[in-house]
Amino acid sequence: MDIHFFAKTDVGKVRNANEDYFLSEKISANEFLFIVADGMGGHQAGDVASRLAAETFSDAYKSLRKKNTAIMESMEAAIRKANSVVFEKATVDIEKRGMGTTFSAMIIADMKAFIAHVGDSRVYLIRKAKIKKITTDHSFVEKLVEEGRISPEEAREHPQKNVLYMSLGARESLTPEMVNSMGLEDGDALVLCSDGLSNMVTDEDLMKTVMDYYPEDAANLLVKMANASGGADNITLQIVRLGSLEMLEKTKPIKLARSRKKLFAAISLLVLLAVLSTLWYVFKNFAQERTRIVDNAGSAFLDAGQKSKKSQPISEIDSSQLRALDLAAADCQFLVLQKLHFVKNGALVVFDPQDLSTRDIQLNSEDQVVPAENGEIYLLRRSATLAIDFRLLQPDAPKPLLIIQADKQFDLKEMESKHGKIFKIANLKTRIIPDFINERIFIFHDLKQYYGIKNWKTSDSQQFPIPGLVFSEGTQLFFKKIDVQMTMLYYQEQNGRVSVFNLNNFEKMDEYQLPHLQPPLFIEYFADHSLLVYHPDQYVEIRRGKKEIRREYQFNNFRIHVVKILLDMGNGQKLFFNDSNKLFSLTRNE
Repeated sequence: MDIHFFAKTDVGKVRNANEDYFLSEKISANEFLFIVADGMGGHQAGDVASRLAAETFSDAYKSLRKKNTAIMESMEAAIRKANSVVFEKATVDIEKRGMGTTFSAMIIADMKAFIAHVGDSRVYLIRKAKIKKITTDHSFVEKLVEEGRISPEEAREHPQKNVLYMSLGARESLTPEMVNSMGLEDGDALVLCSDGLSNMVTDEDLMKTVMDYYPEDAANLLVKMANASGGADNITLQIVRLGSLEMLEKTKPIKLARSRKKLFAAISLLVLLAVLSTLWYVFKNFAQERTRIVDNAGSAFLDAGQKSKKSQPISEIDSSQLRALDLAAADCQFLVLQKLHFVKNGALVVFDPQDLSTRDIQLNSEDQVVPAENGEIYLLRRSATLAIDFRLLQPDAPKPLLIIQADKQFDLKEMESKHGKIFKIANLKTRIIPDFINERIFIFHDLKQYYGIKNWKTSDSQQFPIPGLVFSEGTQLFFKKIDVQMTMLYYQEQNGRVSVFNLNNFEKMDEYQLPHLQPPLFIEYFADHSLLVYHPDQYVEIRRGKKEIRREYQFNNFRIHVVKILLDMGNGQKLFFNDSNKLFSLTRNE
């Protein structure tokens, strides 16, 4: 049995904190544990509940297995223990009262799966292009589906779909759902996920993505898809693939090796060491010279159009302050005026990598931070009373700068009210998400269309749907100022097209067809009409009429795996986080 897995969690687009928790553990040579828990409760109690449940279950299960207790008996005792510990914590701590968590634990041993489950997180089995939900959603809406009173499609949009009748820690005792000894086959995939994924991504899309990509790429893409659909909740998933997978460098493979495999691996290692020693000797002088060229700042990084010019260095930035503040790449929203903007635990944290200073701004639970060209702080706040009513404001401002509301049949010219200027937009879909703002234009999207409001500060303001810019899963916007002109890139994952617009008049300046690769982290446009397309393990230079150039990220002769690229839309500075949550700087073009 070969087993390959990857886990990922993301705060989503709406929540200020991540209350999901996952755990992956190798119990023995042929036994593996996977957990996904989605916490609930105020005052960050959900975060406590999910972590406490997972860690308690893991400790109890391992203790019982050391005593040779059977897998199912160990799982059932462990989940009851986890329930008792979470319930007791909620009872004695008044701030944690009422907390609980969904809980899905899976053991894989000897090509069999064993599951213990409570709540509406899910476990899926994907086999031979078919997907099956193994667990039951312990929700009132799922009961309506089981009784035939509503359809599964209606359940996805039901306003009470998240109301549970059973969760871990909510009561002193519980009866978990147990799946015993489910047979597995080579080629099977299993997915554990919180409802932040299953509510945002269809089962069909989940199956296709898991089977078309390596586990890491599939997990990253599914999180992007969930966020593109609104990201209404925290998103957590674990993807487990069984069987031999070729060229699976990006996963975390755990191979249950046979003695012959071990012998072959040892021989291969000796050969590899001999080759590396030879290469080290041959290229020693070259490496030393290369280090001198970049003045000890890191390894060479060539921007588009700079192939024959001086190399652009990568240098590491002190991340100790970020770690002290518990700020991670997933919390970072954007970079502007050389300052990183993080959203975490109900606050906007503006971090300056140069002097390591921070500025904290408390947020309302319905606030979204708007990327602003000039570095000012703009918030888009959803009204607590009206279904679709969003207000653009600045912290501590007496009234909104503008208000966006849905209109059922037709667009109305903006209206003045005592609360501010109101823009009514026909058939606005559920939620709007801000993309960009400067002195001239505010750009945002709902679940079907990108919109702009020109001259939003003046009396001749005008709202409009941006022609040709349809929102769907996998579309992204990227912004960059070139000289004095702000440009906007519109990327469509479905067809790999990139359109470049002049943001002053929305004139299309360029269009490109990207190579067939995984979705990019970022796309950068240059005045010489070239593109740099950034991926986690490489970046691609695209110039018309020339062969694409692909290069890896290198720092001190080591490859870097990038999880987030940030570009300062005003001055072109680039920062990125690697998979160890370290921060690096790429010297901008001159």
